[in-house]
Amino acid sequence: MDTRTTPEKRKFRLTPEERSSWDEKGYFVRYDVFTKKENDVLAQIADDIAIGKRSFPDYHIFQNALVRDGKIEAQGIYAMHNIQYVSCNCSEFLARTRDPRLTDPVVDILGPDLLGLNNLYIWKPPKIGLGFPWHQDKWYFNHQYKTGTTVATWSAIDNADKDNGCLYVIPGSHKYGVREHKELEGSQQGEFKQAQGARDEDGVAVEVPAGAVIYFNSQVLHKSTDNRSERFRRANIAHYISATAEWTRPEAVNKKRPPMWIRGETYPGMADEVQRDVISILQSD
Repeated sequence: MDTRTTPEKRKFRLTPEERSSWDEKGYFVRYDVFTKKENDVLAQIADDIAIGKRSFPDYHIFQNALVRDGKIEAQGIYAMHNIQYVSCNCSEFLARTRDPRLTDPVVDILGPDLLGLNNLYIWKPPKIGLGFPWHQDKWYFNHQYKTGTTVATWSAIDNADKDNGCLYVIPGSHKYGVREHKELEGSQQGEFKQAQGARDEDGVAVEVPAGAVIYFNSQVLHKSTDNRSERFRRANIAHYISATAEWTRPEAVNKKRPPMWIRGETYPGMADEVQRDVISILQSD
């Protein structure tokens, strides 16, 4: 895929209304970005991994906490991280991450040279799918990268609403920096911590139909709630940073999860570690 497009060729660029929402609220929504057929392809690959029909490295998989702790008996994967790296016929995920329908608006925010990081596919199964607390993605990225704004795209595989655990955001919270995050009490997905001072009453539910994409500034406070419904709530998330970013601690770089080239040029700050194509990773790694 050639992603070195000129501004004139970018047919999916930001609209003035989206730019205004991005600046003031820190997020905007696009509808009907992907078709059901396109989403079904990703969903089938992910489901095949979940039931063991496709191999996938364990360190990329996070289990549902209720299943992990023996509170229920079920096949309970919560998320797969960086699925686009792995050559288990997952090239479709890499193509999705680089799709101009996702990346054209990001160019208007971050510039023409983009890398992808920490992309993930999330299941939220009926009745057992757990929500996550208020947090800012940028809090985590600051431990890895020297970078300014980062952009998240949250693609709805299923309809997402209050009953099945949609996203909530605090509009405008991106303007006030990154808050301190602390450990949670009790069993929860271990990679998340609680942003201090975030209030539920300030949150707004972002209910979207399947095929829609939520774009949000990674400093926006956001959370999701438990799935109380009989329906799945699945989503594919891609995070983007400027390719001019550098490692915060080059000596501690995790070679198993390098940033992925998305479009444009790469730069010396992390160019040696940038992954360009899917790679073969054995289950035993």
